Amino acid sequence: MATPTSSPAAGPRHLAERLGAQHRTRIETLYDPARRHWTLRWYDGPTVATVQAALEQGGPGGAEVSARRDLTTRALALAAIRETRAGAMRRWVGSWGQRYHLEQLLLDRPNPERASGPREEAMLERLLRAATTGTGHWAVPDESRAFELVARDGVAWLLPDHRLAAPGETDGLALDPLEFLTARYATGVHRTAWETALTTMPLRAAVAAARTDTAPTPDAAEAALTLLPTLHDQLTGELEAARAVLTRAARSRQ
Repeated sequence: MATPTSSPAAGPRHLAERLGAQHRTRIETLYDPARRHWTLRWYDGPTVATVQAALEQGGPGGAEVSARRDLTTRALALAAIRETRAGAMRRWVGSWGQRYHLEQLLLDRPNPERASGPREEAMLERLLRAATTGTGHWAVPDESRAFELVARDGVAWLLPDHRLAAPGETDGLALDPLEFLTARYATGVHRTAWETALTTMPLRAAVAAARTDTAPTPDAAEAALTLLPTLHDQLTGELEAARAVLTRAARSRQ
C-alpha cells in the first residue's frame, strides 16, 4: 500500500524533527497504512511521557500518533551497574527478569544512556567491552552477558584506574585515599561491600590497616596520612560527645 501524501505526513515528521532537536535524540516516524497510524520511535533519550505530552499539547491535528521508546544495550548496562551497586541485581541472575526489572526502573528516567561522570563512563565502557561477543562486524555487546558479569562479579573490577589520585585530581578516574585503602586492605564483609557496591570500609579501620601493615607501599602510607586529619576530627568529636553524655549522667546523681 502506498505511503500517505506529504500533507498528512508533514505533521508527524515535523514533530519528530522538533522533538529530536529539543532532546538531542534522533526520532523516526513509522507509518502503519493498515491502521493509518503514525508512531514516533527513538532510542533512550526523553521518556515516553514527555513525548506523549508534546503530542497532546502540540501534536499534528487529526493524525493518529503514538510514542515508543526502546532502550539500547548501553542504557541497560549502565542501569545494571547502578542496580548492582544498590544491591538489586543479584536476585535476577539467570532470568529474563533482569531486563524487565531494568526497563521498569528506567520508564520515568530521561536519557538513561548518559553516565553521571568520567568514572561511570569509563566503568560502562569497560563493561561493554567485556560483554562483547563475536568478531569484526558482528562484535557487539551482549546485554545478558553484561547483566551476568556485574551480578556475579560486582563492579569494583570496572574501575578505570586503581592508582591513588594525585592531589587536586577530581575527575574520579583514580581512587581517593579511603577508596585506595579499601581496595588494598578490605576483607570479609568490607571486601564484599567494596567489590559489589564500591562501599568504603570505616575510616578508622582503613587507617589502622595501613598503620599495622609491616610493609605499606608509599601510596598506602600517603593515603593514610591524608586521612589522619579527618580521623582526628572524627575521634575528637566522639570523645567530646562521650564527655558530654557522661558529664550529664554524673551530675544527675548530685
